[in-house]
Amino acid sequence: MVRQLKTIPYEMKKLGIYLKRLREEADFSIRGVAQEIGLSPSYLSKIENGNSFSTLSIYTLLKLSKFYNIPIGALLKEAGLVDIDEYELPNLPQYLRAKYHLSPQAIRDMEIAKEIVDKKYQTFRK
Repeated sequence: MVRQLKTIPYEMKKLGIYLKRLREEADFSIRGVAQEIGLSPSYLSKIENGNSFSTLSIYTLLKLSKFYNIPIGALLKEAGLVDIDEYELPNLPQYLRAKYHLSPQAIRDMEIAKEIVDKKYQTFRK
């Protein structure tokens, strides 16, 4: 009997590649991330390889979104599952990632710098 190979949906593969890139850019191990968000390393590996379409829950996506400090909408957009209105302005992390392809750490550094500038000049805003 010939066993058919499961095809991996394009969107899940794309999401997995994106999540793996985030993890590697932040220099995290798969075991460390899995432990931090309460998943097994083997399951996180399946997600990163795009092999979790039937078992990936929104709850798991939310955990990954919070861990990497990326809005869940941005994760879904990276996977090609949703489109963001072209007239909608992105928030700072989304903009920096899309425009400059910055690492998560670089984006966090930019957000900290923005907070410092906002505090320093808040008396001038009305």
